Amino acid sequence: MANAKSYFKTHDDMCDNTETKQQCTNDFNSVRNLQISLNRDENIKANLKRDGKWGEKTKEAVIAFQEHYGLTHTDGWVGKETKTQLDKISRKIKFPKDKKVKYVKLMKYNSYTDFRKHTNLRKSFSIYEDKKLLGHANGRNTTLKVDISEQRVRLYVDGKVALCAPCTTGAKRKLEPNTGIIRNQCTPKGTFKIQEKIADKRSTIFGKMYKGKKLVYKGDRRKYKGGKAKYVGASLQNWMRLTSGGIGLHASKYVKRYPGSNGCIRLPYKVSRTIFKKVRKGTPVRIVN
Repeated sequence: MANAKSYFKTHDDMCDNTETKQQCTNDFNSVRNLQISLNRDENIKANLKRDGKWGEKTKEAVIAFQEHYGLTHTDGWVGKETKTQLDKISRKIKFPKDKKVKYVKLMKYNSYTDFRKHTNLRKSFSIYEDKKLLGHANGRNTTLKVDISEQRVRLYVDGKVALCAPCTTGAKRKLEPNTGIIRNQCTPKGTFKIQEKIADKRSTIFGKMYKGKKLVYKGDRRKYKGGKAKYVGASLQNWMRLTSGGIGLHASKYVKRYPGSNGCIRLPYKVSRTIFKKVRKGTPVRIVN
């Protein structure tokens, strides 16, 4: 049995390789011990199979773990910060001896059709990229499609899918803190065009409140009741505006598999960077259900 103290710090990152271009090895022993640790954490109650295989359930449990401990990144990537927290909660665990397991390459999809065949688009966080097609994108030959029913965004280059990724659109029932009214914040359907691109736009709703240099509040400014303070909006990286009413696409660490935003389309950071680079003002965006 191997003692868990500083176990995770000494091992490689674990992540969804379809998102990270094969940057994580996800070896059997590391993933198995990750599953053991998550199962032992009573705050998560993951109930994962200890099979040493990285999959959607393991990733979802990692996200729940990251959110519970208030980590900076809640994207399911087991990096330095997450490994440090795992070591803290796993100190008394003794892991089984490492097994010698022949490394099996993860599936590489030969086409978008192949990706669709092997992926549950409504539930999966997996991302499809056609690097060759993306290399041909020049802004003039790109279009975007947001599917509300699948919570998926697709980038087309010359009419072909070059990227397909999870996104989060507007919630049907969303509490408006300043009025206490629950409103329909569904992302509007229709055909739009990108009106502006800002690499680091600031939110007019979510951010931090300061009195002098002291941080006195963080979150939805409509909930703040602490008197006069300076507001600094949260960063909305890779902002792409669709409507004059403030609906757009932007990066977010809160990408779920269900509608949950105030109307905007949240994208994983890496996906937002790719799309931001490949589109231009005037690029058509279809939002369908």
